[in-house]
Amino acid sequence: MATGNQIRQVINDVITSAQMLTNRGICEAFGHVSARIPGTDLFVITPRSSLMFVKKPEDLVTVDLNGERVEGSNTQPLETWLHTCIYRRRKDVGGIARTHSFTTSSFSILGEPIKPVHDFGAVLLMETPVFMDSHLIENSDIGDRLAEFIGETGTAALLRGNGTAVLGKDIVEATIRAIYLEESAVLQYQARQLGTPIYFSEAETAQRGNQLLEASHVTRAWAHYKEELRSR
Repeated sequence: MATGNQIRQVINDVITSAQMLTNRGICEAFGHVSARIPGTDLFVITPRSSLMFVKKPEDLVTVDLNGERVEGSNTQPLETWLHTCIYRRRKDVGGIARTHSFTTSSFSILGEPIKPVHDFGAVLLMETPVFMDSHLIENSDIGDRLAEFIGETGTAALLRGNGTAVLGKDIVEATIRAIYLEESAVLQYQARQLGTPIYFSEAETAQRGNQLLEASHVTRAWAHYKEELRSR
């Protein structure tokens, strides 16, 4: 069972994630983030509003794995099932970022995966494929199909014409991955204007990605983007 301090940390990290993603332009009026409460079948999620307005614990909603609100006065997002179904399937996932980053969406419209092309993109550990169903993840049927598509080891999916779903062991990792996935998309797009990109091999991706997922590197990136918030 999670301690009070652990729960407060999870809540604070979700709020920080929401602010980071809007500050980076990865989410605007739409998008949502969530984090599992350790040792429980509950998770906290941002409400059905712009992430820009998520500023205090009372803004969040606590939801169970049946998609039911158990705490909070706000309404959970329409696509709460995206989170619910992934958490059901993947016990290793502790955080999910549902973004609307622009360049990743361009690749999803092409039906083309984003492949690691630079060190930070390797933090996804693999290419990010396109889930071709364009419907909102608004029920358990499509939520289960998305969770199955991502599989037991996947780290993210592009949603055709509708942003991304990015997973992490916690919301800190999911957020950093969401930022670097968009960065990968931008670099891949720019490189293709000049010629043919040289993608990372599976071995290169694994080596660099696992190194970048070490706590010190993730913490360094998180601290940088938090400072961006203070400086804006």
